[in-house]
Amino acid sequence: MDCFLDLNVIPRYDKLSDCLNYPKFSNFGWEILYTNYKANMIRILDFEDHKDISRLCLLLKLDLSKNNLIDTLSELHSYNLRQPLSAIRCTNDLKELFPNADPIYLDIVGEVFSNNITGLNEFLDKVATNIISYPRITGYNEKLKTLKIIQSLTVNFNVKDFLKLCPDPVNYFKNLNRNIKKNHYIEESMSYLSYKFRNVSMEMLKNVFYYNEYNLSNTVEDLLTLNQNNLKYTRKLFEKPKPFNFKSSDNIDLVTEIAFIDNKDNILRYIQSEKNIRTRKFIEAKSSNQLQTCECCFNDELLSTEINFCQAGHTFCLSCIKKGVEIIVSEGKLNFKCFANCNEEFSLIMIKNVVDNKLYQHIIKMKQMQEIKAANIEGLETCAFCDYSVILSRNIKTIKCLNPECLKETCRECRGENHFPLKCNELEEKDPEVQVRIMIENKMSDVLIRTCYYCNCKFIKDAGCNQMKCTCGKNMCYICKKPVDSSYNHFYHNIVVENKCPLFVDENIVHTAAVEAAARLILKELKLKNPRLLRKIDITKILPEIKKTKTSKLVDTSSAEVIKLIALIIGQNEEDVKNLKDMRSMEPLEKKNKATN
Repeated sequence: MDCFLDLNVIPRYDKLSDCLNYPKFSNFGWEILYTNYKANMIRILDFEDHKDISRLCLLLKLDLSKNNLIDTLSELHSYNLRQPLSAIRCTNDLKELFPNADPIYLDIVGEVFSNNITGLNEFLDKVATNIISYPRITGYNEKLKTLKIIQSLTVNFNVKDFLKLCPDPVNYFKNLNRNIKKNHYIEESMSYLSYKFRNVSMEMLKNVFYYNEYNLSNTVEDLLTLNQNNLKYTRKLFEKPKPFNFKSSDNIDLVTEIAFIDNKDNILRYIQSEKNIRTRKFIEAKSSNQLQTCECCFNDELLSTEINFCQAGHTFCLSCIKKGVEIIVSEGKLNFKCFANCNEEFSLIMIKNVVDNKLYQHIIKMKQMQEIKAANIEGLETCAFCDYSVILSRNIKTIKCLNPECLKETCRECRGENHFPLKCNELEEKDPEVQVRIMIENKMSDVLIRTCYYCNCKFIKDAGCNQMKCTCGKNMCYICKKPVDSSYNHFYHNIVVENKCPLFVDENIVHTAAVEAAARLILKELKLKNPRLLRKIDITKILPEIKKTKTSKLVDTSSAEVIKLIALIIGQNEEDVKNLKDMRSMEPLEKKNKATN
């Protein structure tokens, strides 16, 4: 049964002390709430006119509204609590101590401990001894970058800018094989559909969405073309949708798609207008014999605005230059030689006008690094996490990165993240949580990597069947790791055969699910023996990505058979694997089996 807060008994939170007494803030609970509400905290503080609001007040208001951005902003317009000066002073001191920390997190810490010196000192001691850690500014910057893109797709929408972000929206969003985060995408897409098509029943929306293989653009197109009289089941009163605010989503792909759907007419009109302008210019250039030819792809119907030259006058289309530069950079090279094999190079000005800004900035950084290394400067050190370089004297033990996208501190000796006051050889001894993470990662690697029984050569299967031939000439089964002959009698195909291994199997089973199961079994054991060690372990960040695979060659594998295969691969009991919870890679199989039963 749902519980509803009685708004008449909720405190006003007129003072910082009232906010500190909010029940969910106790025992560092505010850390968890900030992690959950970070996106909307950044939205309100960086994009709305509420920069001076108490961070704790904002955090609890987001919690009371269940992270609803519209309701929270409405509440803030009528009342808000400002940051106390004592908290601001405390935060400024903290920002000098931890320049690489998330600034909003430090704002909250400043408010929590502004009048509690003992608590602040305890907090600083725990940070210094790695008992607790703080979120880094890099995570904040990444989230801020994402939200700025979303702003450009919503309140600051511009067709020209949209097409820079998504040059071919029609074909891109119609593509059913697009790589999207299904669960998150489906949930938010249904919320959007239910609000856009208020007169259509939820059942009808779900059916059309399913029929279009959960492609939002195609679903909207179908719903718009349906005759409204044919939609027999209207929305019931209790099915009224909540206002959908896609500005509060942080799913860039979904927001881009919704921006395309809601602005489709303007976008298509702009694209057609650009085509018409190009056609007119093409006719004029052709009639005056001014069309250009690319010396790489030999397209001879190019406008003067669609080409560029090297210093020797060799002509190339912008598309060929862009692809050529991307290939050169991907190979780790920085010499952009003319494609006509002359002695000239493409200038950085030309490259800047052709490639996207992200690639251009990467090229500039790599060029700078190349020049710095070539100078062979004594005492030159490079950040272990980015390309930032600095000259340091021998007595300085850490490298403080000043790259705004990094700002990490590196130990000069072990090249790991700064671990002061611990010495390098004390790090693993003093931090058992690091050992736990390494243990989990090592176990995952053991499951993923196969070792030849004859020559001990290590390898991972990228594709193909499960009969593996080592470079030494010996054959082995990729599933059970036993030696096999070349007859394929060890395997079954299409129909499951007892005591035999499948010839083909989904890569998500043989790699992703098996690795995940091995990791979760270790976590399960540690939860019983020493759950404290798991405080800093975020399993989702180290698990392999679930991939889309072609199923044409795969046997129709049941959940029971999948569990059996996973147990065989990782060398565990089937019952232990069966009892695992939260297995991401097993969800599609379970749903499939429920649907067929």
